[in-house]
Amino acid sequence: MNISKIIKQNLCYDSRKLKKNEIFFDFLTNSKVINPYFKDIIKKKPKLIVSSRSLNYDKTLVRKDIKKFYSYLIQKKYKKIPKKIFAVTGTNGKTSVANFFYQLHILNKIPCASIGTLGFFYNKKIIKNDLTTPDNLKIFNFLRNIKKKKINKVIIEASSHGLNQGRLIGLKFKGAVFTNFSQDHLDYHRSMSSYFKSKLILFKKNLHINSSIICFNDLALKLRKNKITDKKYNFILQSKKNIKLKIVSFKSKNSKTMLKINYKNKIYIVNINLIGEFQIKNLYQSIILSIISGLNIRKILKVLPKIKPIKGRLNILKNKNKIICIDYAHTPDGLEKVINTLKNHFERKINIVFGCGGNRDADKRSSMGKVANKLCNKIIVTDDNPRDEDPKIITKHITNYIKKFRIIHNRKFAIKEAIKNTDKKEILLIAGKGHENYQIFKNKKIFFSDFNEVRKNL
Repeated sequence: MNISKIIKQNLCYDSRKLKKNEIFFDFLTNSKVINPYFKDIIKKKPKLIVSSRSLNYDKTLVRKDIKKFYSYLIQKKYKKIPKKIFAVTGTNGKTSVANFFYQLHILNKIPCASIGTLGFFYNKKIIKNDLTTPDNLKIFNFLRNIKKKKINKVIIEASSHGLNQGRLIGLKFKGAVFTNFSQDHLDYHRSMSSYFKSKLILFKKNLHINSSIICFNDLALKLRKNKITDKKYNFILQSKKNIKLKIVSFKSKNSKTMLKINYKNKIYIVNINLIGEFQIKNLYQSIILSIISGLNIRKILKVLPKIKPIKGRLNILKNKNKIICIDYAHTPDGLEKVINTLKNHFERKINIVFGCGGNRDADKRSSMGKVANKLCNKIIVTDDNPRDEDPKIITKHITNYIKKFRIIHNRKFAIKEAIKNTDKKEILLIAGKGHENYQIFKNKKIFFSDFNEVRKNL
């Protein structure tokens, strides 16, 4: 079958989604093993299987360079996609940077789209999605569809899982933000070194030459050590003295922050609806990326007061007597930043309700417990998607280094009890789930929302 015929067919590389007469790309077969789902694939009668070696199927095309071949076909099949595509990666902050970038454009009535944890966004519309970085073909179909709607600017969250599993094959980005790098996903990557190598895929394989990389000095140093050099890319370091755009200072008041911005030696004062240094940093990165993408600084400054907080990221709910914060923080670094932000902003003691996911990085559990023990006043440890693990084992891991705590496995009761025991001199932080509206026990996904429970009890 020639190239022109192949690109006219439906392509697939997930055996669970394969349909009859589609062309299947067999990425799991290699020199040592055959795809473990090979029998199931054959039963579905694909029109063609593209594999790196011969298979016991008469309609097999052998390509040693299967991923390069797939990338080539994708770019042939999906020629008409937006030209200005940007990426954001990092342990924390991807969703915030992507969403702020999207908001800055939409508020200026400039067609824009974003793809990530909260879904596919385009022109004030949303399509829900389960993965931070979706299936490769789902991304390309979306890009082709929004191009038809005359949307030429897109930002995509690039997760380490998505990069490692080839979900961004065939895409080239005009620029990228690298927010930060700290412990997470070690259940999958096994080591911090392996985790970082997955991040490097974005910079080594998915960036146009001469495109911009926005990050801090420490990350730039790590990238340069891995041959991501200034000769190939334009490093925009937020900590560099001569950068054209700087946040001179920020001052918090209630649920707002006053920003003092220096752009080309001219000072601008702007009040925004966000709190916390890390949120300011995420906004700053999205502003720099927006300027690189062609958005005028004056237009950006004009709409900054209209930027809305992202659901599940430092969301404040309160009545006359109590202040509750809901945040997605699910890493030691993320949790510490949120707690310190609340302490500095409200100058109150912090109570906390949190847990850790089952079948996920177990090493971070005790680290998160240490953070809570060091910074929090009253601590309730609860369930947060236990999945196939025994919730009692998870909470035991978390509480190893906590001196004083309560365990309430039922998250609904944990939130109710924590709200009841939070007084005027304290703030309650409910961490870990943020925007999520479910709990996972074994193979069951049950509706649950931290927001709903807080509203009931306020």
